[in-house]
Amino acid sequence: MSVNLNQTNIDLDDPNFQTVFANLQGNILKGHGRDYARHVFFCLGQDEVANRRWVRQMSEKVTSMLEQGRQHQAFKQFGKQDHLFVNLMLSATGYRKLGIPREQWPDDSAFLAGMKDLDQSYDTSPRGNHKPTANPLNDDLSQWEPAFSQDMDGMLIFALSGQSDDVEKTLNDLVREMKDSLNGIGHIVVVQHGHVMRNDKQQVIEHFGFTDGVSNPKFLFSELTEEFRNGGYRNNDPSAPLNLVMVPDPGGDHASFGTYVVYRKLQQNIKGFWQRADMLANTLSENTGRTISAKYAGALCVGRFQDGTPISEQSGDGWTNLFNNFNFNDDAGGLKCPLHAHVRKTNPRGDTVRQFNSPPTIERSRRIVRRGISFGEAELQPSQEWTEAGLLFLSFQASIVDQFIFMQHTWCNNEDFLHGDVGLDPLVGQLKENESPKPQSWSKGWGSPTAEQVSFSFSGFVRMKGGEYFFMPSLHFLKNLPV
Repeated sequence: MSVNLNQTNIDLDDPNFQTVFANLQGNILKGHGRDYARHVFFCLGQDEVANRRWVRQMSEKVTSMLEQGRQHQAFKQFGKQDHLFVNLMLSATGYRKLGIPREQWPDDSAFLAGMKDLDQSYDTSPRGNHKPTANPLNDDLSQWEPAFSQDMDGMLIFALSGQSDDVEKTLNDLVREMKDSLNGIGHIVVVQHGHVMRNDKQQVIEHFGFTDGVSNPKFLFSELTEEFRNGGYRNNDPSAPLNLVMVPDPGGDHASFGTYVVYRKLQQNIKGFWQRADMLANTLSENTGRTISAKYAGALCVGRFQDGTPISEQSGDGWTNLFNNFNFNDDAGGLKCPLHAHVRKTNPRGDTVRQFNSPPTIERSRRIVRRGISFGEAELQPSQEWTEAGLLFLSFQASIVDQFIFMQHTWCNNEDFLHGDVGLDPLVGQLKENESPKPQSWSKGWGSPTAEQVSFSFSGFVRMKGGEYFFMPSLHFLKNLPV
């Protein structure tokens, strides 16, 4: 039977999806849940047959959605997540070096161009006269790490949990085995080491100390049931149809699906961020007559406190179960959560419906599925700026152009979204080289319609160090490459 990608709330045991889940790679509909990872970028040679043979061989290690579900059941039963998890993805150059017929290539224009092509133009306008934009992410290749300037034909993710020393040894051994298997065929370009960080509540956090992945779209019955228990759906529907992230694999059969992948290595200036947050806090304190903390100022930038509490729902640091069950209906002017706050720029939760009379389905279709992991030092209070620490950002989506690029260009990098002079996203907003950001406006009084605004510039604490666009194919495609 054909699969309806408009469906959501899917049960992993649904007999109608067993063939699809056996072909679909894991990590797409549900995060793999491992604490340590190696992201291994590889470059293939010119022998197409040898390349296909090697990829087909590596595909035997890949974890399907079906197998991931079984592993998760074992984890719930025995409390161990010691199964190796593997993803395999290919870039457009990888498809070319495999000698795949052109009609079997994924056709997203960003995927085909690659992230290093800054001349390719993309239509990123929401309505009216569409003016295609080149380099919509405002990337500066001179700031990239040298390894990312090379061809990246594909990437393998090896992920594992367990005792740190044992896991690190196992992952290093897997990388060495992969290097040996590529001998005479291609080579490993670079390896990125990822690790999960947690706070004292065991929530996954990033290097600025904020909970990460809280508002990811949910596709599966088990996750939506858990979401309902943690606050309900009255103010926000966390569910998403499969077509937000899944697309038919043009190289597979009728039950074969894949997803587009955005990979960006983001270095974080932890010390600089909190120094600037302290300056913002002092500025607000001087203008309000009350003491504002740096943590509160940081929450204004992110739109959440470090534990995940939405700042629009609670004005003081604390715990709430409203991680996702909130919207901005009662805060249209950004008096509680600033309009430029990161969580509001990336997920407007009805702002575009009010401002532009845009259908809610369009706004919700821009969402992405984030599967990133931290890299580098785990120190959250480093003595120096720009330490080797940050996020290995991974997002999955059905369209790189209409989801990730649109979100980053039209919302995060746009100083006039939601309306004129809102300013950049303080975390990931990025202007073109040699352009200076305008100051954002910060309310003197949380939720007060009579409070004046304070002008203060906050940006530039995340650097893009390199990346690529990939497609994560079906297992049917990978395992049936002609050799």
